[in-house]
Amino acid sequence: MRTISLIVSMAGIGLFMLISIHGRAQSPTDGFTMSKGEICLVTDYGQTKWKEYWEGTRLRENLNLGTFNARMIMPMAGYGVTGKLNLFAGLPHISTSSTAGQMTGMKGWQDLSFAAKYKLIKKKHEQGTFYTFLTAGFSFPVSDYIPDFLPYSIGLGATTVNGRVIAHYEHKSKFFTTFQTGYTLKSNIKTDRQSYYNERQVNSSEMPVPDVWDGAFRVGFNNKRFRADVDYNWSTSTSGSDIRRNDMPYPFNKMDAQWIGISGLLWVPGVEGLALHAAADQVVGGRNVGKAFTWTAGVQYVFNPFK
Repeated sequence: MRTISLIVSMAGIGLFMLISIHGRAQSPTDGFTMSKGEICLVTDYGQTKWKEYWEGTRLRENLNLGTFNARMIMPMAGYGVTGKLNLFAGLPHISTSSTAGQMTGMKGWQDLSFAAKYKLIKKKHEQGTFYTFLTAGFSFPVSDYIPDFLPYSIGLGATTVNGRVIAHYEHKSKFFTTFQTGYTLKSNIKTDRQSYYNERQVNSSEMPVPDVWDGAFRVGFNNKRFRADVDYNWSTSTSGSDIRRNDMPYPFNKMDAQWIGISGLLWVPGVEGLALHAAADQVVGGRNVGKAFTWTAGVQYVFNPFK
């Protein structure tokens, strides 16, 4: 399952949300749908690490930080209301740490997210089938974590609303391609500071969080036994400032990233609906984000209790 696409912080925590953890029709951002009455339960574990990060467009290290590490446990669920309409929910638990310096990491439950995906068009022809989907979702914090403590914050503390379009083509050879793109609106947040610098001095504890435009292109193979794909992804903030030289990041920073990834899923023989999956990706370009390598692995179970 892929939850709503967000770059949550400079720490790269949000990259957990962007990795494809594929299964049979259980993601708001893929080109597959669950059948009516199907329920998909997923539990994942993931880890992201980086030593270098972009301070604005300058790639650098920070010896007072060392190697940054974030871990995530992610329970998720999906439900097929109909063969065209699917609903999704997810709630990650995240912990952060680093190998140097005196700063203490954070841990806790982050943001509860909900999403709906609707199959808009399905057109069959001799060589394959073309689909389009529309998705919408929102998220909000469920714990009183501190957002203005990057890179150790487990989230940005904003309420979000997003919309997305997906185009998906399945060839009769079982190869497929998927393109998806979306826009996320984010609310302002309250911080403990009374002023901050945003190209000028701002005397307020209320801070805007930049909106995000993101997308991905995926090529893969899918049959009844396994699925595998490679993908290219991007996320761009529509506003925000750069991290100032030798300063800490904060939620109004412009956080852009491009990354490439691979993922796979294997249905367990002899156990209907049970699958194992794994994914990995590497950030290859960015602005005010970590040059992170991320991996996840998990298990999912798809069943229809109403049959």
